Amino acid sequence: MATANFGPRGYLANLAISAYRAVVISSNGGVTYAGDGQVPDGFAQVDVASGDYASVRHFFDGGTQKGVITASPITVGDTVYAGALGRVSTTGTITVGKSLSTTGGAANAANGTVIEFIPRVTVIA
Repeated sequence: MATANFGPRGYLANLAISAYRAVVISSNGGVTYAGDGQVPDGFAQVDVASGDYASVRHFFDGGTQKGVITASPITVGDTVYAGALGRVSTTGTITVGKSLSTTGGAANAANGTVIEFIPRVTVIA
């Protein structure tokens, strides 16, 4: 019998993972950070240590997602992309959504800020 998950699902963390970072499922069934240019499978919901179980909210669970941004300010309505180390950015090749948040100030002040976004995955060739 197949199992269906509605809402976050637990995966073994292959490394320490911070909350609201994009992750991908590895060949061992665990998760690791999505790299720049990788399509994320979802976003971690809490901080976990390597070897613990990470609660991952999949892209199409419904509703909005939260993500940690790179060092670039974001404005409501900006398209956000998959960035390095599971973060989201205002530049890239894989669209992950549209921002519902605005970060203030200079780029360095925005680094690490958690934003809310409408999920949407698009790969630009």
